[in-house]
Order: sequence, then C-alpha cells, then structure tokens
Amino acid sequence: MKLVVNWVAGCVMVATFLASCADPPQYSNVPEIIFDNIIFRDIADPSAVDSLIVTVRFKDGDGNLGLDASELSAPYNDKTYFRFADGTYVTYKTKRTIAQYDTLPPFSKPYNCINWEIKTVNAKLDTFYFQLNPNHYNFFVDFFIKNNDGSYTKFDWLAQFAYPNCGVTSFNQRFPILSKDLSRKTPLDGSIRNSMESAGFLPLFSIKTLMLKITIQDRALIKSNTITTGDFKLLDIRKSG
Repeated sequence: MKLVVNWVAGCVMVATFLASCADPPQYSNVPEIIFDNIIFRDIADPSAVDSLIVTVRFKDGDGNLGLDASELSAPYNDKTYFRFADGTYVTYKTKRTIAQYDTLPPFSKPYNCINWEIKTVNAKLDTFYFQLNPNHYNFFVDFFIKNNDGSYTKFDWLAQFAYPNCGVTSFNQRFPILSKDLSRKTPLDGSIRNSMESAGFLPLFSIKTLMLKITIQDRALIKSNTITTGDFKLLDIRKSG
C-alpha cells in the first residue's frame, strides 16, 4: 500500500499554495473533498502487486492538512497500550486472572491481529493488549460490495487475516504535510492521489461491483465530508502497466 501526494514540484498531483493570492478564497476550516477519478493498474508481472488508484480534490481554509511520517506520538500514534498505576502493562495474563478484565477480546481471529501483540519488553516475552488509533491516519477508505438487490455490504479486511499472518487491516493511509508553513493557516486546494497496492484485488473482487467511501482528516482531527466513488468493476477501470 502506498499513498502518493506530489507537491507542486512534482507536477502530477498539485496542491495549490494560496498565500500569495491578492484575494485568497474563503474556504471553510472543515476540509472538503470531491471525487475525481479511480483506475485499476493491472501489472502483468506476477511477482508485482496491482494498484487501485483513487484521486480526490480538496479545499481547506486553514491548510492544516497532512502528517509527517515521523509523527508517531499522541494523538497520531498507531497503537495505544494500557498500564496499571504501578507501570505494568495490561497483558493476556490480565484477562485470564483479573475478573474485571475478562471482557477483553480473546486471542482469536481477528482480535489476535488488532488487539494483541506478542513482543519482548524488559527482557520478557509477553502478549500485550492494545487498541488501534484511527487518528494515526488522515485518509480513510472503506470498501463496499454491491449486492444483487442493490444494497451494499462493507468488506471487512480484518476477517481475511489471523495471527501470525497478520496483513492488511484497512487501506487507511497518511498523506504528507501540504502547507509550506503550517503556522500561517493558509487556504489550500488541490488533489490527493491514493495508490492502494495489493496482490489480492483481482482474486477478491474480479467480477464484483465495488464502491469506495472516502474521508480525509486534518491535523486538528477534524474530518471532511464523506464521498463515494460510485459503482465500478476492476476490469472496467483497468489500465495495464
């Protein structure tokens, strides 16, 4: 999976810097997005992965969009672990031995990939409880499969994997900081292209009708409107390459 946002110098996806405008547009500080296009890049090489590439256009009044890859502290951390007052962690032993913690999820699919992590801490191997933090990302994508009656069913990526083969939990991603100077709160507009890579797209969805729902989020954790791609089939939007 890969999220691609090319700044002005890239000349592919352009986020327009509006600080120099004599009369800058008045955009809401709540990000706004519009669906642009979607393509499926089918790679002939069987050792390579295919890409589902969606492009959205955005407007934002204060330009506080994007996260740097180095931003891993709260509120942008990827996981939240839990400790007792004495500093010890909540582990699977906690679930098994302390009554009020017996409601923690079991070490079974899908929870053994999204709530439990086996690792060594202080020279001790243990199974630690955590919760995924959605605010680690700022570009959110949900997949839906269209049913014969016209309704849609959300595709659960979590159901596809189990420990120790934990894989894709979602196609939520990060795009980088778009403003040259976040302190200036400058209006921005432009395009963001999200390239989602997987060898599983065709095996899972080759003849199915899909629809994606997309939202972005700014650095203040304010979400945009949610947009949809409309119905599509991978083979109908396929480009070889």
